[in-house]
Amino acid sequence: MEKPKEFPQLETSRLTLREMTLDDVEFYFHHFNNEKIVEGSIFPGPKSLETAKKELELYCVNPFKENRGIRWGIIRREHDELIGTCGYYDWNKTAHRAEIGYDLEPAYWGQGIMTEALQAALQYGFERMRLNRIQVLIDSKNTRSVKLVDKLGFKREGVLRQYSHFNGQFRDEICLSLLKEEWTRS
Repeated sequence: MEKPKEFPQLETSRLTLREMTLDDVEFYFHHFNNEKIVEGSIFPGPKSLETAKKELELYCVNPFKENRGIRWGIIRREHDELIGTCGYYDWNKTAHRAEIGYDLEPAYWGQGIMTEALQAALQYGFERMRLNRIQVLIDSKNTRSVKLVDKLGFKREGVLRQYSHFNGQFRDEICLSLLKEEWTRS
């Protein structure tokens, strides 16, 4: 796929998925140091604003610039403030596949916000990035996230035993995927 000239902003009924910039460093720092987000992602938060800036650039800004992925900031339209992120990484253009990741401020859990955001991201992935397969790896203890992607039609492929190491423990991750032929916009 040829890289779009401008970052693709996505709109849903309640949300805007927009480009993240280095100006979002304070959100990134606080968001990824939220205990519930750290536990769900099994990835430790940045220890300083400087580290947050480096991570923000590496994980959110550069993937689009380098045409190897995309990460959107999620905004509730009526409040115009970031409440989460979602996007693609490990994009293999030859095999037409990528991994998807996402996170949301806990105050917004259970409101259908991430379902709405991911539906827009899935549509973009299948239609614009020409993906055939979208994969997600989820910590086996993150049952909310597993239920979310189950609802979106992802199929369980297996468990990656002791795939991650977090807080002194080896953790299993569940691999789920969605193929273009299985995807329906709901």
